[in-house]
Amino acid sequence: MKKIFFVLVLLASTSFSQTNPQFVSLRPVTAVVYTPDNNPEPHIAFLIAHRTGNSLDNIACRELAIRGFMAVCFNTRFVNNETKVRWETLALDVKVAMDFVRNKPGIEKVILLGHSGGSPLMSFYQAVAENGVSFCSGANKLIECNEKLAGLMPADGMVYPDAHPGNGVQALHGLNPSLSIVDGSVLVDPFLDPFNPDNGFNPNGASKYTEEFRDRYYQAQSRVMNKKIEEVLTLQDRIASGQHIFPDEDIVLVPFDAQAGAARLDAYDPTITETMSTEQPRKFLKNNGTIEFQIARSVALPKPMQAQVNRTFIGGVKILTTESFLSANAVLSAHAMDDIDHCSTNASTNCAIANIEAPTLIAAMGAYNHIRFQELMFEDSPAPDKDFIVIEGASHGYTPCIACEEFPGQYSNSMKNLFDYIAQWANARF
Repeated sequence: MKKIFFVLVLLASTSFSQTNPQFVSLRPVTAVVYTPDNNPEPHIAFLIAHRTGNSLDNIACRELAIRGFMAVCFNTRFVNNETKVRWETLALDVKVAMDFVRNKPGIEKVILLGHSGGSPLMSFYQAVAENGVSFCSGANKLIECNEKLAGLMPADGMVYPDAHPGNGVQALHGLNPSLSIVDGSVLVDPFLDPFNPDNGFNPNGASKYTEEFRDRYYQAQSRVMNKKIEEVLTLQDRIASGQHIFPDEDIVLVPFDAQAGAARLDAYDPTITETMSTEQPRKFLKNNGTIEFQIARSVALPKPMQAQVNRTFIGGVKILTTESFLSANAVLSAHAMDDIDHCSTNASTNCAIANIEAPTLIAAMGAYNHIRFQELMFEDSPAPDKDFIVIEGASHGYTPCIACEEFPGQYSNSMKNLFDYIAQWANARF
């Protein structure tokens, strides 16, 4: 095992603080600008957003301002409204924030930070900015972009703390293919039921699904998603030809696709290597600040209680429209893990990163289930300057996974280590 004795410290041993974030309205974007109190004119700015989440008080803005950067946290026009999302227009919201920060005094470099649902958003913007609208159009796309996205100004760098592969892939992995609705009743296929003890489910602890079951389950997930896509495309064609009740769109219900990921096998079996660990030895940032090269495995705990959510309406049904489904919540595939057509959707982090050459940092959280996905992003990235690291014990929201600790304080520095590393990476390049 190769080890690097490398302790992260704040640059120049200068302690910044951030006490006065400024709200700005940039229609249709709302934003909050965070600047360090002791560095009134930083030369690097970070842009931070999520496709629908409220990012105005995102913890990354505070942590980056403390480390001497300007950080602009903004909300898109679809904040808290997944049903109304029109994915391709989201790049225009990033453009508004980009134009704003490029005109701030002293700002020389801009970095896009995409966390979770912000990762497909920021990577989509950058891929279009670097490659033009040809990236997001073509017969292979479920929904195409148009010339409104021409001429986007690219960022100088990309940072992905716990990126996920895209909204469509997340939806694909959330589908429970064992459930169907026939004549108003729910039918369960026990052969595919992830909550069937015969398939490896443990309601009281960690489940253990065989490779054979997982492979069968992933293929079935793809069949269910592809069938839904076909149904919605047919509905869209009927609308376009004037044969439907409404001339524009209609509601699309996606049952048994819990937003909490209640049908994801890795929520119950934390040993699943296709999501929970790297394939190769990678940089692993330990709690004490040192870096080792090792196979990085998630320490996330199983969540057997989530099984109760999957068949409910509130937690297990997505309420979308034809366009919000096709543009942001669907992806074509033959196998939910090994054979995904990432570029069939524009809401794909994997597809976008494979077309981005700006300096790229990917940081996986060591107590969550995106580790292998992010390793694949790193492998597919054509950026001449790219970095990948796993943060020991960090939850999806950067904070320590206290429930995962074997002793108190085992992962206490996860958030500090992450943002110290991001700060060092940015200052070394820009």
